[in-house]
Amino acid sequence: MQFYLIFNRLLSFIKRQKWKNYRWVIIPIFVIILFFEGLNLFFPLPKARLFPPVSTLIYARDGEPLRAYTADDDIWRIHCKIDEISPLHQKLVLAYEDRWFYWHYGINPISIIRAAITNFKAGQILVGGSTLTMQIARMIEPKERNFASKIKEAIRALQLEWSFSKKELLEIYFNLAPYGGNIEGVGSAALLYFGKPPAKLSIGEIALLTALPNSPTQLRPDLNSQLALQGRNKVLNRLLKTANISNHQYRDAVSESVPSVRREVPFFAPHFCDYLKQRYPRTYEFQSTIDLKIQNTCQNLLVQHLGGLRGRGISNGAIVVIDNHSMEVLAMVGSANFFDKTNSGQVNGTIAPRSPGSALKPFVYALAMDQGLIAPKSILEDVPVDYSGYSPENFDAIYHGVVTVERALAQSLNIPAVNLTAQLDDKGIYSLLKATGFTTIHRTQEEYGLPIILGSGEVKLLELTTLYAALANQGQYRPYHLLKDEATAIPKQIISAPVSYIITEILTQLERPELPAYWEFSLNQPKVAWKTGTSYGHRDAWSIGYRPEMTIGVWLGNFSGKGAPELVGAEVATPLLFNLFNALHNSQTNGWFQMPDGIDIRRVCALSGMPATENCPETQEEYFIPGVSPIQPCNIHKKIKIDNVTGQTLCVHCQQNRKYHEEIVTQWPPRLATWMERNGYPIQKIPPHFSKCTSVIQGAPPIIHSPSLDCDYIIREGVDKKYQKILLDAAVSNEVNQIYWFMDGKLLYTCRPEEKVFYSPERGDHRLVCMDDLGRSSEMILRIR
Repeated sequence: MQFYLIFNRLLSFIKRQKWKNYRWVIIPIFVIILFFEGLNLFFPLPKARLFPPVSTLIYARDGEPLRAYTADDDIWRIHCKIDEISPLHQKLVLAYEDRWFYWHYGINPISIIRAAITNFKAGQILVGGSTLTMQIARMIEPKERNFASKIKEAIRALQLEWSFSKKELLEIYFNLAPYGGNIEGVGSAALLYFGKPPAKLSIGEIALLTALPNSPTQLRPDLNSQLALQGRNKVLNRLLKTANISNHQYRDAVSESVPSVRREVPFFAPHFCDYLKQRYPRTYEFQSTIDLKIQNTCQNLLVQHLGGLRGRGISNGAIVVIDNHSMEVLAMVGSANFFDKTNSGQVNGTIAPRSPGSALKPFVYALAMDQGLIAPKSILEDVPVDYSGYSPENFDAIYHGVVTVERALAQSLNIPAVNLTAQLDDKGIYSLLKATGFTTIHRTQEEYGLPIILGSGEVKLLELTTLYAALANQGQYRPYHLLKDEATAIPKQIISAPVSYIITEILTQLERPELPAYWEFSLNQPKVAWKTGTSYGHRDAWSIGYRPEMTIGVWLGNFSGKGAPELVGAEVATPLLFNLFNALHNSQTNGWFQMPDGIDIRRVCALSGMPATENCPETQEEYFIPGVSPIQPCNIHKKIKIDNVTGQTLCVHCQQNRKYHEEIVTQWPPRLATWMERNGYPIQKIPPHFSKCTSVIQGAPPIIHSPSLDCDYIIREGVDKKYQKILLDAAVSNEVNQIYWFMDGKLLYTCRPEEKVFYSPERGDHRLVCMDDLGRSSEMILRIR
């Protein structure tokens, strides 16, 4: 088919020229074409050998080599395009090897005859007379050097010339030429002998690499530097005699030394390079995003920091640095020492799945703010809770009762975060992680449950740092980039810009209880928004921080999974985080995030955090988002009417014809009121309702804590029932003085709110009712099997 097309095109060309007797021209051409096409058909050219597997080379963002890998066959074979080899280099090689390269068609009869005469006179083979094209043929099909091999090389040379242009053949030669040992191609030789690309080679270096392919084993400079020197000078002498170089160039080249050892292959950012190579297995040259200066700074600071921690059971760490504007990964340090076998140094800690502890909490607060559930000064409950048997505790096992959103996030309290996660339900942290491509979140939301906010779902440092960068980018999420030429993804708005700013301001608070006592901050340090995390069992310590220009993620721990008491994010990871910001921060970029549109300031009750009313004795300012933040006025400070005779409270139904006065009281929500009373906090007791009034007072009914909803209780056989009693516990407001427990319509107990009572279980489904002394009630079905 190829022959037919070529022939038809040639015939059309000749006819257009209006040549007479063109048949006499066509016939020889036809024979030549037929010969080559037949040759390729019955003696096919092994083209695959012309383009063998090549080495992988990874460059930093400025073009400096980071790391090189041998090809799949363990050969150093760095591919170079002909334009990457200097014209002088091409000229000198052709002048020495094949000065008629552009004039012959693969075979130079004059050279062959001259070589035959020389070899006949010497009685042995001294020269081959091979063209550059014949040398390529010998490289792809090595054979013994004899007459039959020469014939085959000549045939292959004709096929090569028929199949490729001269420029392509010259490029093939430069990439296949052997340079000693497992080095093939001028790109590999230039790097391993001189530590530079071919375009930057001097004339002396070019001469050495010109000589080497003729005898790559004997002339290897790292094994036989003296022979290599002689071979190089032989090339220079011939180039001088043929006027390809000047006397001045010759003297400079001869004075150059010959390398006596191979250069070390670049070995920077090994974890990053391995990750890149695994991610793009069919790419062999990468222009990465790594900033070598930042990479080395991070590596050195990690090694230095771990020096004081190894004796405390902490052996390794990982660091990620991301440019917030471009989302380019500027540094990826996978471990302290790639070659540390004892501590699994070749594990890449930036992509290893680990439990994040509390590091995800800022995002559950952000989602809750965006959904209008909370504002910065809103109060949250930090009291014992039970979610069908799951009862989270704080890191220090201490409950704080009433906390603001700001304090709960700054102190990284567990219970408020779990409560918010429960309120968000299917619009919470699980959906966010799935939407932002966390590759470790592969189970269902139900399988992770509420503990996901405390670290039940493993994450990767690289992906977590990318998520934090979204906070720095006004809530817009974009994937990280590893390559300079990667396409920029369309930003995904995962958190609103106003909420991102508010969360950032909370995370910027410097005086926080999780900050280690020995860590001294100064005014000269860069302002940073940051958050820590500590996994269950003290196996992982995290600290993630960001400024407008960059986001940094730090993980410390042991790749074996072994825990250590010292593995606390704030105590071991945060100092390293701030060391990194101090080292990488550019004082000329000292700006901070600008407040976006959509944020306003309002006054809220200093106690409840809700929009203040005339009943609130103290107020404070708060950032809020109009149309989004909760607007319910303060309902903790209430004005009540108290009967002057009985001292009891009066409602609208019983205040008629009675003398009373008004007082402002503090009425806490049920859970908080009961917890505060049980734990000895001073709490105002609201007078009981007027005893002769028959109306049911509006307000929150009792909240049943125990028994748990949606749980079956099982009576164990052989165990005395007195050891299987079920706790009856409820939370009520501080206006309640008595609560009543009913089982199947019968009164079981009458007790004060702070008292706990127990029920001896009986099998069956029972209707349990809890009523307060104001007539409000809650009920549940208690199932006992």
